[in-house]
Amino acid sequence: MPMTLARLRQEPALRLRVLAGHDLLDRPVGWVHVSELDDPTPFLEGGELLLTTGLRVDADTDFRAFVARLVDREVAGLGFGIGLGHDVVPVGLVTAADEAGLPLLEVPKRTPFIAISKAVSAAVAADSYAEVTATNAAQRELTAAALTGSGTVDKGVKAR
Repeated sequence: MPMTLARLRQEPALRLRVLAGHDLLDRPVGWVHVSELDDPTPFLEGGELLLTTGLRVDADTDFRAFVARLVDREVAGLGFGIGLGHDVVPVGLVTAADEAGLPLLEVPKRTPFIAISKAVSAAVAADSYAEVTATNAAQRELTAAALTGSGTVDKGVKAR
């Protein structure tokens, strides 16, 4: 089962809080990327949870343009770490994310970004393992059907 923002939010050790996009948490998270760039989109493929501490963000930041670039790149969501550059997630960012339909998660200072990355990585690895296991089981079944000469697989599928 792919990692989603909802599943990630349910990990109690991460202590993530949803600030925007509450109804969009079923989005799958393919990977996690950390960036403090004004425009990280050239380094994204889509489907990522982008994490930032907002070190380059101030009162003059155009949050609507920033969020629009992330939405256009089809990121899964944005995680904003508080406690370093900002005590709270900037209100302008929350508003822009809410208006654009971008899930926004508050990441408390005591939650290391690497913990979020590890949770997503473990889910990606589990999905890959499940896919390989299912493929191997199907191949074993087809091989057994071919060797016994029955021409059928346990599930009633005729082998050619």
